[in-house]
Amino acid sequence: MSVIAFALLFAVATPAQPAIDELLQRHAIALGGEAAIASIHSFVTHGWYQEGSFRIDGTYVAQMRPFYRVIGSPKDPLGEIHEGYDGSAWEYYPDPGIVVRTIGQAARTTRHTALFDDPLVQPQQRGITLRLRGEETFYGHPVYVIHTRLADGYEEDYFLDSSSYLIDGRAEVVPMHAFGKRYRTQDVYDDYRPEGGVMFHHRDREIDASTGTVLDQGGVTSVDINPNLPVSMFSPPTWTRTPLQEMIQRLYDERDETASVMATYRDFGAVVDLKAAATGDAVDFTGYQILKMGHPETAVALLRQNVTDHPNSARAHFGLGRALVVAGDKAAAKEQFELALRIDPKYDRAQKALSDLP
Repeated sequence: MSVIAFALLFAVATPAQPAIDELLQRHAIALGGEAAIASIHSFVTHGWYQEGSFRIDGTYVAQMRPFYRVIGSPKDPLGEIHEGYDGSAWEYYPDPGIVVRTIGQAARTTRHTALFDDPLVQPQQRGITLRLRGEETFYGHPVYVIHTRLADGYEEDYFLDSSSYLIDGRAEVVPMHAFGKRYRTQDVYDDYRPEGGVMFHHRDREIDASTGTVLDQGGVTSVDINPNLPVSMFSPPTWTRTPLQEMIQRLYDERDETASVMATYRDFGAVVDLKAAATGDAVDFTGYQILKMGHPETAVALLRQNVTDHPNSARAHFGLGRALVVAGDKAAAKEQFELALRIDPKYDRAQKALSDLP
């Protein structure tokens, strides 16, 4: 056989890779069709979540077009930690009683999970660009790898099953918690079932791609399709705050100006006992949230004052040490971690932070 004949035979035997537009059409059909997808305007999933030995049963997640999402049952909006997206990302913490509007990685994570349709459904209308990277095997399934760039610039890979044309998972690089090591993680989706005429995955796992360790996982036990949901449920809860809660909320809201934060702290000393243990814990929590949002100078100033007002609190010293690490003053951070351990030799977080310092 000639070289030309062999090349022609190979070309006939090897099917051409589908174009990205064709894959998107197949995906929409596999989900149930564009009409069925568009007919769903809201849904609520009930299920479970597990991270290590920590498990929650009875999880509640509600979503509504175009971008609304909330995690946490509306039955007790003030009694448990929950978060949502109503056009911007927020988190609510009942202890100490604060609403945190987030930016950065925390906001991106919430915003991306609020996408009502997956990125492969009508991407151009949402400013999403896609690029077919090729084919590979993803946890035993032959898949097309589609590189996705969301409208906010965030990039990730989606794995489209080459047989079912449903999404088997995705991969991204994320920090573990606020300041942890960055991981390449893979979300694995399976157990697809029709809900309201559209295929939904009912199980997912987040896996550390480098080790294969399951970081967290969750499942869906039931889905409510097109419930009538008030827009207000997707925004943070409101309540009559105590003076301490008023103070920490204002500290957080003023976080981009250190002088304003410290002035507010001083002024509230007229109505809040700044030496009380509950105050120290609440300020430490708020300082951490300020640090997460990218304001280490403000966090250090506030947490340094918290140490002054609570010199015998291991938590206060640890909190200041953590902020100093982010601010780049590792020598001062080491001193604070050591002080925390002098107060409480069994303070594991301070011991780990100390051992992590170079």
